[in-house]
Amino acid sequence: MHNIVSAGESALLIYFGDKIDAALPEKIGNFANQLKNTLSDVIVDLIPSYTSLHVSYDLNKIAEQDLRTKIEQCLTQQESQSSLLESNTTHIPVYYGLEVGLDLERLLAEKNLDLDVFIEIHTAQAYLVYAIGFSPVFAFLGEVDKRIQAPRLATPRIKIPAGSVGIAERQTAIYPSDSSGGWNIVGRTPIDLSLNNSENIDKFRVGDKVKFYSITRDEYLKNGGLL
Repeated sequence: MHNIVSAGESALLIYFGDKIDAALPEKIGNFANQLKNTLSDVIVDLIPSYTSLHVSYDLNKIAEQDLRTKIEQCLTQQESQSSLLESNTTHIPVYYGLEVGLDLERLLAEKNLDLDVFIEIHTAQAYLVYAIGFSPVFAFLGEVDKRIQAPRLATPRIKIPAGSVGIAERQTAIYPSDSSGGWNIVGRTPIDLSLNNSENIDKFRVGDKVKFYSITRDEYLKNGGLL
């Protein structure tokens, strides 16, 4: 069931459900790609989230009702196909060291886990991209194993280094650039995920998956990682 509502003078919001569901991100991501391919001449921007897709369009090129009709046609087409896109899995190297995992020592004590077990838990699964955050490269990934879930920090840090991997409640994520934030930092990747590299703009899509793998301190430094 889909619900299309107005979201301002030149925007529509398409709801694919009313609660977070692991099946929705891939469906929303696929549909966003379908709209981009079929209505690129009238669409200005697409913003997928947990249960919806925000569509900004050019009022000078199409009226709201006409766009609604085209979107409904696309939705019908999507329902008749099992999948329009295969989801991609991106593998991200992470150094789980106490000097870069700012909250790692505390979490190990709180969870009564040793480092190897923590790493095994965090790297065991491929995480689904549920939504994209403040940056096109900040992907909200879930769901984190209950054994290592942790609430956001009561007082956010003013500066978290680029590449930091964090956990907040049931989600994990990578900070693509230096920024403030309240996530529990457990490691860092040497991979440059900033928008200084234009290829990163489409690095993650809603519906894709991300899998972390552990690297040593030497491997981290050899690949450009900073301490």
